[in-house]
This record gives sequence, structure tokens and C-alpha cells, in this order.
Amino acid sequence: MRLRRRKLPPPVACESFGVRFHVSLDPPGLREHVERILPPGWKPCDPADTTGSFALRRADNESYDVMIGTNAGLLGGTLEIAIAMLDAEIRMFVASNAPDRTFVHAGVVAHGRGALVIPGESFSGKTTLVKALVEAGATYYSDEYAVLDADGGVHPYPRPLSIRYHEVTQEQTIGELGGIAGSERAEIAVVVVTRYRPGADWQPTPLSQGAGVLALLANTIPAQERPEPSLRAVTRAAAGATVLESERGEAGPVADALLELLAAPVPR
Repeated sequence: MRLRRRKLPPPVACESFGVRFHVSLDPPGLREHVERILPPGWKPCDPADTTGSFALRRADNESYDVMIGTNAGLLGGTLEIAIAMLDAEIRMFVASNAPDRTFVHAGVVAHGRGALVIPGESFSGKTTLVKALVEAGATYYSDEYAVLDADGGVHPYPRPLSIRYHEVTQEQTIGELGGIAGSERAEIAVVVVTRYRPGADWQPTPLSQGAGVLALLANTIPAQERPEPSLRAVTRAAAGATVLESERGEAGPVADALLELLAAPVPR
């Protein structure tokens, strides 16, 4: 007797920032979990037109596998861990391959005369500072990426903020914080190089625009794969920006000082 092959559900196929990929699912009930983590502004596309492939599959009643192309990214993890890994891999795939954008690890808000960009990796405290800036009245762009165009303008990447409370990460939407998300391109007015240190005083030191370029470039995702367009984008992004560096303590007073700076006229 011939065994009938079980028909799999259609994959989630989408385009984000010019990058097309699909996620195969088994079982179909996983779709809502995957759609929740897709990059901002994603649009459905034809699975046949995708260049990246991922898969989320249930291994047994309590564990899941994640495939990245033909490679196993995770075998036998919980659904929470599997979704988190898939989320991170999709974000990195889009950030590395976007044809017309340069992705920089950074927090971004806008206020007054332009955008404020806080380059930095995870655990540097940028999300906490972005949260304080939004609560103080800034428009939210991202706590994950500064998405730059070829002319150095920054575009929104509005995901929920991932905020750590006592080593537990919780997501908060901008609405829950009482803020609003940006929808327009913005010119960068201020680049802040900072890291949280308990008890540190906010004593910002002006840096050159060249130092701002280096700070952005150090956190640029495709810097090694596409060095020339990456350098061009971050150089144009920092042109004309005020660049400051300082350790910081609590985020609230620093947020107030930075919004006051953004509300002031352009320094002469």
C-alpha cells in the first residue's frame, strides 16, 4: 500500500526592505507566531521569488526545530526559543542583504530639528534610553536599527521595544508607552556614543564628525560585505550632525538633556 505524503501548509513568504524570503511551517498553526516577528512593513510575495529560506517545524509535542537554509539552527528547542532564534535570523538576513539600505545597530528617535541616533550593541543600554526619550516626548523610530538610505537619511524600523527587567525581557509597544512612531525619513541631527554605567554622570564630550562615522560604522551590519556603500551612507549620515560621547547613569535626566539639545537651534 502506498503511503500518501502529508501535504504541508504554504510557507509564509514576504518582502521587507527589498529582501524576499520564506518560512516553511509544520504544522500550520505556527503561522501566527511567525507573522508576529516579521520585519516592519513586510509585504506578502510569491514564494518562488524568494532568495532566503527558513523553516519552523515541530519535532514532537514540546520541541521545535529551526532551519536556516539547509542548515539546522536549532534542534529540539521550546517554541519560545525557536521563535526568538527565527526572529534574530530573519532580522539579520534582511539587514545584511537590503539592496538600498544600510542597517546600523542603533536606537533612533526624532525630535525638534532631526533624528538622534544611539549606535550600540545589545546590553549597552540603548533601549532603556530610547524608552526614556519616547516617554519624554520624542518620536520613536527604532530600538534595533538605524536604517540609512544612500544619502544618509534615517528611516523608521518600528518594532516593540524589548526591555529587560531583572534579566527577563518584555516587549512594550509604543502605544503602551504613550508615544508615537515615526513614518517619515529624517535627517540625523545628533549621534550619541554612550553606555550605561550605574552611578555615572552625564558629561558629554563633543567629538568630530569623523568619530561619529567610526561609531556608526563599527555597528553597521553589512560593513564587511559591502564596505563602500556602507561607508558612504554613514559618512553622509554623520555630515552636519553633533556627535557626543559620555557614559550615563539613569536614563531620565539624559533623555531630558538630549531633547533640549534637539529642540535648540543648530549650533554655529
